[in-house]
Amino acid sequence: MKKQPQEHAPRSQQKKRHPVLWIILSLLLIGFIFCAVNVIRALMQPTSVFAKNAATPIPESTVMAPAFPIATTTPDPDAPTADPANASPATPEPAVPVSAAPTIPEADMSNRLNVMLMGIDAKENGGTTSGSMPHTDVMMVIAINFDENTVDLITLPRDTLTTAPGHYGYYKLNGVFNVGLGGWKKPTGQANDLADGFLLTCRAAEQWLGGISIPYYYAVDFQAVINIVDAIGGIDYDVDQQFNAFNSNKTYHTGMQHLDGDAVMGYLRIRNGADGLDSSRTARQRKMMVAIFNKLKSEGTLSTIPSLITAANSGIYTNTTLIQTTSLASYATKLNTDSIRTRSMFGEISDIEYDWRYVYVDQQNRIDLIREVFGIEVGPVGTCTRQYERWLHTVGFTAMKYMRQAEKVLNHVQEKKDAGETFTDEQIALYSDCYMAYTALREGFDQATDRLAARYAAAPWREKKNSQKSWTAENKAADQELTALEAEIKQNINGLQTAVKETTLRLAESIDHRYLTWTLSTKWYMDQDINEVIVAFG
Repeated sequence: MKKQPQEHAPRSQQKKRHPVLWIILSLLLIGFIFCAVNVIRALMQPTSVFAKNAATPIPESTVMAPAFPIATTTPDPDAPTADPANASPATPEPAVPVSAAPTIPEADMSNRLNVMLMGIDAKENGGTTSGSMPHTDVMMVIAINFDENTVDLITLPRDTLTTAPGHYGYYKLNGVFNVGLGGWKKPTGQANDLADGFLLTCRAAEQWLGGISIPYYYAVDFQAVINIVDAIGGIDYDVDQQFNAFNSNKTYHTGMQHLDGDAVMGYLRIRNGADGLDSSRTARQRKMMVAIFNKLKSEGTLSTIPSLITAANSGIYTNTTLIQTTSLASYATKLNTDSIRTRSMFGEISDIEYDWRYVYVDQQNRIDLIREVFGIEVGPVGTCTRQYERWLHTVGFTAMKYMRQAEKVLNHVQEKKDAGETFTDEQIALYSDCYMAYTALREGFDQATDRLAARYAAAPWREKKNSQKSWTAENKAADQELTALEAEIKQNINGLQTAVKETTLRLAESIDHRYLTWTLSTKWYMDQDINEVIVAFG
């Protein structure tokens, strides 16, 4: 059988394919060049791949809008009648004291970068070594100044008494992570599950840095730290006190030791010999960070940091991109150890007076630290004092409880109105009375916080127990004046609370709303009328 000649496409059709191929190759080449230029720019200019730092506005406490127009003055008979149906919807906001908001800085932060490093007290399976929830027990701000080629490692005490932006209540700083997660016990398996907790921790830390932005974070759990240290071959370290490895009973003595991942984790978690503020432990954490940096730099392996993160496999969470991490690793190769400064926002810790131990940040140290690192002036945060905590327990928490009950009933009216229910003139009048009493208490609470926090911040000597014998005549006079102010505020708040309870109960009865409670729970931090999110530390 004669073989048929193979048919070929006309030469003109073959030529037509070449332009398409060249177009594809050209686009690929352009894309490659674009990526290469971006990588080079990222390595040469780290700030080019990061968003510009900016001051972070701190949300202020605002009062919910009324469901019906509120007549606060004698009505004008000639004025047009407002339509209740067009009233603004209720938008309750947390009762967070306005005075907790720091001064927003005006300094230029464009060539700086702040990154939060968090260590999570969690294991691979989501469990924790202490308590029923994993917390961010290590919080260190890495403040990079690209103009001066310096890095400041700033430790924030985990037990700091703080507020959580956007949520009412008072928490420990390491529990803000849990507030961001809704208080649930979540495993550390999915980065997206935990992002809200990490971001809220950054927002809370921004308050303590005077509003300086912390847009990026890295977080690691126990196993990730162990894996990273093992991946770099361990650390030779001069141990300052005896300890046991994390996952074994192997003992390490003082002096120069070679530490693997389990040993480093055991060393970082030493409590024995530490003072009550955890400052010894946080100092060890900062020193270990520098030791790891020195090893990577001496071996010329700082550029391998992105691959180390990948090698850890799990337990590392970040909102940075690979090119951003690579850029930071490249920048680190240009740093000397002398340009890395370690700092701590330390303070005084309370005794177990109200169930948990809290750190009350030394405000002068905080002010000095922010000035030295960022070049801005901020004021003290008077709500982070023993005196303010005591005021909360004697007056403030009860006021918050009463406000919550009023909010429940006022919001219930709003829900009924939104559903199309109509209200009688009498009910609208009762609503107006309740709303006015509620707003008066809210304003009274905020004003009291402002006045007292400012005074408490200016009188640290007053926090010392059994120190009256050393008070000067000026101290004694100031104490008498402040005691009189506290009594005046307490009397005023008590009167406002009485009005809230009476008007709330009348309104609740008229709309058949039940289940109000006016008594604080035995453990205030387990009362959701005080702390919006329940965080368990035990």
